[in-house]
Amino acid sequence: MLRNYKNVCQEGMASGLNISQASYSRIEASREFPEPDLINKIAEILEVRPKALISANWYPQAVNGDSEQNKPKVTTISRTGQIAYAVLLIIAAWDSTLGAAAGAKVESKDLILFIGSIIGMAVFFLYHFTVKHEKLRIEDDV
Repeated sequence: MLRNYKNVCQEGMASGLNISQASYSRIEASREFPEPDLINKIAEILEVRPKALISANWYPQAVNGDSEQNKPKVTTISRTGQIAYAVLLIIAAWDSTLGAAAGAKVESKDLILFIGSIIGMAVFFLYHFTVKHEKLRIEDDV
């Protein structure tokens, strides 16, 4: 991302690092961090601090921790996704209420509202406990 922002092509990066373009492409595609001296050279070519290159992977590490096997994975939903999820849950609750009332052959409006309230509370708690809100603070050493 930084390379593209700085308008540097992979060939230019590879030339500055004295490696082939294919080797540089593998470095970018790899999920592993390159050696620290290579990170420093890349940062020098892009005219950024080395931490700017490393911080691109802060989110998965901050959420999942260093050991991905020992910690549960966290998935977050965007604000638009949360709204869509809530709307779908409300529609499902409405449909369930009408289905329960029709199945039980309930004609009392009070009983239908009571069933709807119970299902609505269940939907609220489902939404509340399944949508995780993460606030991560990344401290930058200057």
